[in-house]
Amino acid sequence: MATAAPGRSPQLAVVGVAGDGSVASWGIPPLSQARVLAGAPHLLRHFTDHPARKIPLTGPVESWIPLLQQEMAQGSLVLLASGDPFFFGIGRLLTEYFPAEQLAFYPQVSSVQLALNHLQIPWQEATILSLHGRGVERLQDALKQGSPLIVALTDPEHTPTVLARFISDLRLPVRYQAWVCSQLGSPQEQIVPLQEGQNSSFSNPNVVVLRRVEPEPDPHRWPLVGIPDDQFYTFPDQPGLITKQPIRLLTLGSLQLPQEGVVWDIGAGTGSVAIEIARLSPQLQVYAVERNAAGICLIRRNRQRFGLENLQVIPGAAPQVLADLPDPDRVVLGGGGKGIRNLLPVVEARLRPGGILVANFATLETCSEALQWLRSRGWQVRVDHVQISRSAVLAEGTRFAPLNPVYLLQGIPSNSESQ
Repeated sequence: MATAAPGRSPQLAVVGVAGDGSVASWGIPPLSQARVLAGAPHLLRHFTDHPARKIPLTGPVESWIPLLQQEMAQGSLVLLASGDPFFFGIGRLLTEYFPAEQLAFYPQVSSVQLALNHLQIPWQEATILSLHGRGVERLQDALKQGSPLIVALTDPEHTPTVLARFISDLRLPVRYQAWVCSQLGSPQEQIVPLQEGQNSSFSNPNVVVLRRVEPEPDPHRWPLVGIPDDQFYTFPDQPGLITKQPIRLLTLGSLQLPQEGVVWDIGAGTGSVAIEIARLSPQLQVYAVERNAAGICLIRRNRQRFGLENLQVIPGAAPQVLADLPDPDRVVLGGGGKGIRNLLPVVEARLRPGGILVANFATLETCSEALQWLRSRGWQVRVDHVQISRSAVLAEGTRFAPLNPVYLLQGIPSNSESQ
């Protein structure tokens, strides 16, 4: 386990210590021979009976370097570290100040290993991050990407309670089961569930484990319109690939839906917009068109979840699969607007009098292409640039997490009877 050069004794042996004060078998020899022990006070207290001279280290770890250099000039010493020194520990900092031949490392089991083994969760694909002296950007990215397993090492600012509120404020399209694992390896070790928005205190040090779980249907959270994102089945590898609740609401408003009629949702993705439309009126016939096999499966699962008989899934690519559908009163275009030039003429030819087209675009270029074509055909067109940010509470206050911007286009043909 040591990394010192063969035949040479290291001047600084870094020994990992567990929460109960134990060290791994390979760390016992350098510890038993130590003449000087340095480390944080909470680690030194495990070795009060050790005959070595003790040097308590406090303050920022960077401030320890001059003292260590001074001691190493007089002889060798042992530095105590928590768990694995190279797992978000002091190891990397030491290699920046001291040559490799002066160092040797004797790691103990890390807190992450202990937490996930206690929870019996395989962790080879875990996203592991530390919040010590860092922001929550990496955590936010991992949550939005729907990482199946996330482990976060907390600090006094980013406590489990703060993280619980932060996760709740993000309104993720996926759900996580969470635990707080505190004082691991010590007699005071504790592992307890963490609930979204929970306001509790936990012993330090601790780590938060987040495991993604399948959404549980909760009809009590299903309003007439504006279903929470986490109530839909989404793509496992891209859970954020769903029309978010605020954009769905704006889309529904722009459609000006009738009580009855035919609606095409082309490029339906997970079917979230089609689901919202079908729930508003059983007299609406909704056709969700999707060519992606995974998306087709998700739409069917979501249709079953919400018990909708007036929603039909149409597998295949538009405009080819539109030929056998009844003429629409409303058309929704999603899926990024691919092939828009081939699709718009078909929509114009098939849209019933009084019909409305609403399209959501992720890029300005595709929106501009559709805008120019529709205006050249005399359509009334309105485009809204929708940029929404959601508040997220942190220890220092409130920050805003932006959603991806969307160009929301509403088009009404020149021969339309609707105003």
